[in-house]
Amino acid sequence: MDDPNEVLREEHEAIELLLSAVEGMAGHVHRGGAYPRKDVESALTIVTEFADKCHHAKEERTLFPALSKASPQVGAELARRLTSDHITFRKLVGTMKEQTAKGETDEKVRALLVKNLDTFARLLREHIRIENAQLLPEVERSIPEAERARLAAEFERIEAEEIGAGVHEKYHHMIHKLADAYAG
Repeated sequence: MDDPNEVLREEHEAIELLLSAVEGMAGHVHRGGAYPRKDVESALTIVTEFADKCHHAKEERTLFPALSKASPQVGAELARRLTSDHITFRKLVGTMKEQTAKGETDEKVRALLVKNLDTFARLLREHIRIENAQLLPEVERSIPEAERARLAAEFERIEAEEIGAGVHEKYHHMIHKLADAYAG
């Protein structure tokens, strides 16, 4: 793939499908359904390993520096804001991981987890909307085609060397399984 925007768009679609499953899990628990601890743990693993270590790593380590250089005002400000969001998401995911184990036996913790799952999904959907509406067009405007091709190659390197062969596909499979179970 020669365009980093296409890579990011495809990953956004997968992440949004995961968010539908997360919202479904939260609704299921909120309505008094059985506590799906393993599924919540799987969703949070996907968030950590796919959305953060793969998707956000591509943005923070390759795309954002290139964009900040090519677009020192608009692009750099977007990169700062989006990186700040990523940091917030990491903290919230850490909190939810702690709550997941405790939520099996503690109703108050379970209620907080449901609230945090919904909050996480809402905030990450807004983050993706900003990336699709502002970041990707700024990348298209500011970064020359040859540099975008280099970035796409770097995305592939990150995925192959740091994430591992086949891992991306494994997480897509897990996302679809969770979405089939929980997304309305």
